[in-house]
Amino acid sequence: MGRCDDKGYIIIALKAKSCGLHQVSYGDYLLTAGNKMIRLWLITVGFLSQNVITSSYTDTTVQCDRHQNGEQIKVIQGEGLHWPCPNIDCSLETDHLLISWFKNSSDGLQEITANESNRVHHHGPNLYILPLTLSDSGLYITRWMESNDHGCNEFETYIKVYEGFNINQLYSNLTEEPPDVRISCPVCEDQNKSLTWYKDFHLIPGQTEEFLHINNFSKNDEGIYTCLCTWEHHNRKYNSSGSRKLHIKDPTTSFSTMILYPRNNSVVVIDLGSKVVLTCLAFFGINMRDNCFVLWLRNNTSLDGVKGYTINQRIEIDKFNSYLIIDKVSEVDLQSEFKCKAVGLRKGAHVNITLKSRESVLPLVVMILCTFLVFLLCFWTTKWLTVDLALFFRGLWVTQKNRDDGKVYDAYVIHQKNNMDEETENSLAHFIHRVLPDILENRCGFKLYIHGRDDLPGEDFTELTEKTMQLSRRLIVVLTPETSQSQEVTTPQDYDWKVGLHQVMIQQEMSIILIQLGDIKDYSHLPLGLQHLLQKTPPLKWSESSRKATSPSSRFWKKVRYMMPAIPAEKSSLKSASTKLHSQEHFDIQC
Repeated sequence: MGRCDDKGYIIIALKAKSCGLHQVSYGDYLLTAGNKMIRLWLITVGFLSQNVITSSYTDTTVQCDRHQNGEQIKVIQGEGLHWPCPNIDCSLETDHLLISWFKNSSDGLQEITANESNRVHHHGPNLYILPLTLSDSGLYITRWMESNDHGCNEFETYIKVYEGFNINQLYSNLTEEPPDVRISCPVCEDQNKSLTWYKDFHLIPGQTEEFLHINNFSKNDEGIYTCLCTWEHHNRKYNSSGSRKLHIKDPTTSFSTMILYPRNNSVVVIDLGSKVVLTCLAFFGINMRDNCFVLWLRNNTSLDGVKGYTINQRIEIDKFNSYLIIDKVSEVDLQSEFKCKAVGLRKGAHVNITLKSRESVLPLVVMILCTFLVFLLCFWTTKWLTVDLALFFRGLWVTQKNRDDGKVYDAYVIHQKNNMDEETENSLAHFIHRVLPDILENRCGFKLYIHGRDDLPGEDFTELTEKTMQLSRRLIVVLTPETSQSQEVTTPQDYDWKVGLHQVMIQQEMSIILIQLGDIKDYSHLPLGLQHLLQKTPPLKWSESSRKATSPSSRFWKKVRYMMPAIPAEKSSLKSASTKLHSQEHFDIQC
C-alpha cells in the first residue's frame, strides 16, 4: 500500500518499489522520509504565516468602526513626515501586525507597505513619508485590529501638502495677554530631534527648546512663529516645520453694562406679515469680547434656535451689535414683549421692545387727495374768475379814489389800413367805428381816440399822433389778416404804429391791448417789435359771429375792460370839473 505525491511533500511507503525506488536500504529510506517530513513542516508553517500576514494587510472587506473626526496635517513639499496614529492608545500599540495604513485614492483604499526602503511606508502605528510631494495630499486611514479578533477601529488623518509656505498652513493661532507667553512647537512630538525657532521667517538665536518663552512681550512681538524640527531616520536627516500666528490682545477695561440702543419700552411700528430686523447695541467696556453676550427673549423665553427668528452678532472694539431678524411678523409677535438682555462681567442690563402694527395710510391719502383737489379747484376757479373779481373790486375801489394823471384818453386805437380784402375792411370798420365805441365808450365810460373820427381836417398827422399818444393811457392794436406779401408797414398813415410801439416798448409809458379779428396764421407781415409782443402776450380774439360779440358781460369784453385803466378818463374829468376848462355831463354807465 502506498501513495506518492507528485511534489514529494508526503511519502508513506511500505515498499520502495511503489515510489519508484529500487534497492534502497531501510535506513536510507528512513533518512529520506525524515528529511522530507521536516521540509513539509517548514513549508506548511511558512504558508500559514504568509496567509495570516496577508489577511492583516489586504483584507479591505473587514467592517471597522470609522472615527471620522480625524487630524488635519498641513505640511510643505520636500520636508519629511513622521506621523503616529491619531489615537493615543493606537499610537502605543507594540504588536505591529495589528496595525495597517491605507490611503484613500480614486481607485479605493490603497494599502501602504511596511517596507522601510519605500518612500512612503509605515512602521506599526507610525507613518513615514520621506520626503513629501504634492501628490501625497489626501486622506489616510489607520486600521487597528483588536487582538481578540472581535473587530477593529479606523482613524482618519488628512494630509495637505503645500508647495511652499501658505497662510492656510498655520496651526491654531494664539491670542495672548501681557506679560508672558509660551508657544509650543506643533510638530515632532515624542521624537528625538533638534529644534530651531523663527519669527516672521527670521532666525531667533539661541532658541532650541520645544516651548518658546517670550517675557514682557508687546505688540512688536506679534507675528508668525515657525518651529523647524530636524530628525533622523535610518541615518538620514529630515526637516519638519510648523507655524503659529501670535496675536497680542489689547488691554481690556470693564465698565457697567449699558444698552445704548434702543431705549427701554421702545415701540417699533411695522407691517403685519413683513420681515423686521430689531437692533440692540450694548456696551460692556473696551475690548471686552470674552464672557460678554447679548440675548433676545420674547415674553422672557429665549429665541435662540427658534424657527422664524434669526440672531446675528457683530462685535466692535467697544460695542456689541446684536440683530434679531423676524422672518414674518405674526399676531403673536404684536401681543408679545421682546427683550434685549446684555450679560457681561458686571451687572447686566436689558430693554423691552414692543411691536405695533402700522395704521392704514388710506385715510391720510384720501385727506391729502381731497385737499389737493380742493386746492386745484380753488386755483382754477380763482384763475377763471380773476377778471370778474378784479372788475368787481375795481368798482368798489374806484368810488373811493380819484386819479388825475393829466391823460385825456383811455386808449389810442390803431389798426391796419392796407393789404386787406373788402370783407376784412368791412369787418374792421364795423368793429372800430361801431362795436368798440359802443361797448367801451357808451356802456363802460371809457374815452377812445380813433384816427379818422377824432382828428380834425388839416391837422399835421405826425404832430397830432405824437401829442395824442402822450395823452393816452393804453394802446389798442387791432390786427387783421393780410392778403398781400408785404413784410412791414410803410405807408405814411401807419406812422402811429411806430410811435405807439416806441411808447410801449422803449419809453414804457403805456400798456398795449392786442385784439385780433379773424384767423391769422402768420404774423410775419407785422413789425418786428409787434411780433415780439405777440410772443409774450397772445392777442384777444373777437369773433363777429359770436352770440355775445357785443355784450359787455362776455369773456372777451371782460378781459378788454380788465386791461383798460381802472378809472376811466370820463370819470376823472367829471370829478375834477372845477379844474378843467371843459366839463362834461355825468351819465349813467351800463357796464
